[in-house]
Formats: sequence, C-alpha cells, structure tokens
Amino acid sequence: MKMIEQLSELGIEGKRANVYLTLLRTGPASASEIAKLTNLKRPTVYDLLAELMESRLVSTSFSGTMKIFSAENPENIAAELKRKLASAEALMPDLKTLYEQTPQKPRVRYYEGVDGIKTVCEDILNVKSGEYHYFGSLHEMFLATGREYQNYYVEKRINRGIWSNAIRIREKEVDDEFMKSDPKYLRRVRFFPNPIGEEIISLFIYDNKIALHSGLKGAYAMIIESRELSALLREIWKCTWSVSKD
Repeated sequence: MKMIEQLSELGIEGKRANVYLTLLRTGPASASEIAKLTNLKRPTVYDLLAELMESRLVSTSFSGTMKIFSAENPENIAAELKRKLASAEALMPDLKTLYEQTPQKPRVRYYEGVDGIKTVCEDILNVKSGEYHYFGSLHEMFLATGREYQNYYVEKRINRGIWSNAIRIREKEVDDEFMKSDPKYLRRVRFFPNPIGEEIISLFIYDNKIALHSGLKGAYAMIIESRELSALLREIWKCTWSVSKD
C-alpha cells in the first residue's frame, strides 16, 4: 500500500497527505514552491497547510519576509491518534447510556459480502452475557468465511470466555472433533431431531440481538436489535434444544 493511502486510513487524506509527504521529502518550502511540486493551486495549498498546522504536522518560520512551511515529526500523527482515542474512551460511557436509553424500537443493520459477515461475527463476540445460542451448520459457516477465519473466531471466543450453544444440522455437519461439544472449547452442541434437506442460514441469539448470516447465494448478514424478538427466539431455541439429539 502506498504511503498516501496509509495516511488516508489515519485521517490525513488526499491532498493533505500529498502536501505533508512533499514537505517531508523536500524539506522547508514556501507555499508557491509547494504548489508547484504538488500541482495544486496556491489558495488550496494555504488551506491544506492551515489544516496540517492544526494537526501539529506542519510549522511555520520566516526567511526574510517569506513565510516558510516545514513538516513536523511524523510521531505527532501517533500522538494525535492517542489523544483522540483517549477522548473517545472518556466519552464512550455517556454515549452508550444515550444509546441504551433510546426507545426500544427494533434496529436493523444489513451488511453485504464476506467482510460484512465478519463484522457481524465480531459483534457476536462482544456479547455481554458470556454466551450465545444459534441454529446453523458448520458447512454454511465455512462456506461463508472460510475455515481459517472460523478457527480464528473460535480461538478469540475461547479467549474471551464465551460459551457457544449450538443446534446444528447433522446432515450438514463437518466431521471435526474441534467443532463438537467440549467444555474445553466452551461449546455445547446438539442436532435437530429431524433431517433438514433445505439449505438454511445461520441464526445467532445474543443479549438483545439476533444475527443472521449466509454465504449460500451471495454473502450477506444482518443484525436485528430487539428485546422482544430475541426473547421469543431464545424460547424457541430452548424448546428445540430440549428435543434435539446429542
């Protein structure tokens, strides 16, 4: 990845990144010189330099009457990110309180592609209750995200002390000891009492949320946040568990 793209991921985007990298490469320069080197108009360069100075990435001095701009130490980028992270962490409790006090209307989030499915998987791993319940098959999960990611996911789940309670389709099961009931892996598994011939998506119930994902016909995933719906599906899960087979 080019440095300008990496800077963009850190919030120093496009033309600002171009100006900053130009100063790092060439050393102190006037706005006119920067404009020539970057092929940008001088008023644009002045605006970009002002933004970079606010971020402590550029400083100014004078050579006679001419204003000169210099790139500051790149370590300031990390320092600024740490400052913003500290501010975000301090604000987070109040933001979460507001979020949780919102009237209980169902919230639905939709994601497409394998990255979307992984985003939903990561949300499941933030479960507060220490466990989740799901219907599904390992065949579908491997199809959706690949075996390597599933191994990573299981390891992360175990490290966080999260129990997985699964009702699976025996006909679609992957023959893998690592995926069967085992307290060492914080996993309880049973199988639907009757054969299921149709392909089904995976459905997870955790806290007040329901997550669905599928890699069968176009990868997609959803999160539905609803206290009532999650309570209903959890009771359906428990009833199914009671008649499922080891």
